[in-house]
Amino acid sequence: MSTPVLTTLVVVLLIAVVLLAMLVLGLLRSHALILKALHDLGAGLELDRQAERESAAGGAGGPVPVEIERGVMAPARSQHVRVAGISGATLDGAPAQVDLTSGRYLLAFLSTGCTVCGSFWQAFRTETEVPGQARLLVVAKGDDGESPSALAELAHGGAELVRSSAAWDDFVVPGSPYFVYLVDGDIVGEGSASSWPQVSDLMGQAVADHEHRTAAPFEDRGERDDPTSVDAELRAAGLGPGHPSLYPDPSGRDGA
Repeated sequence: MSTPVLTTLVVVLLIAVVLLAMLVLGLLRSHALILKALHDLGAGLELDRQAERESAAGGAGGPVPVEIERGVMAPARSQHVRVAGISGATLDGAPAQVDLTSGRYLLAFLSTGCTVCGSFWQAFRTETEVPGQARLLVVAKGDDGESPSALAELAHGGAELVRSSAAWDDFVVPGSPYFVYLVDGDIVGEGSASSWPQVSDLMGQAVADHEHRTAAPFEDRGERDDPTSVDAELRAAGLGPGHPSLYPDPSGRDGA
């Protein structure tokens, strides 16, 4: 085989090796980006913590389920749900009863195994301004679905909290973090977001829409159109039930 032919084969081989190397590097980079994206979504970050808990409890380590959290979740229920109250326990284990039928409440359904929830646990450790001056209430699952020690570590010194797995079922919460805004027991807004400013904006818009809807029937009505005001004016004029002026003479003579 002549030298030019060998030279050509060597060059082709080198080019093929370079192309394969670039392909491998591209695959490795894509793999790294996928792992980073999963890490940002919270996948697998609880593996070490759960393994430590199992080791401390004397149990054998095993497969750990990995849940990839969605940034925004839609309501799981198909129709309106009205929940009169929440029954559960405080962070210290004392019984807790919360009546939701009067006033404004913003329920924050959070969990310890949710990476996105971390920003909310942190935000709620300081005074938080809630849209519509609502009462902020963090709702975590009970001991059957949450680690009491992990919950105490995250929630200590934060917003008011009640542990109630039943509340998660009552509101058909699709996952965490999830927020429900109630006015006198009625749900006026709900949804999920990845930060408190986003939640504040969403719920603020929901409150504004609710106030607009409730005020719409009374637009362009003066004080004199208020039924209680009209009744008061009639009584002051001596007009009440059974007054002759309320029953005109059919003949049109008005008693003449």
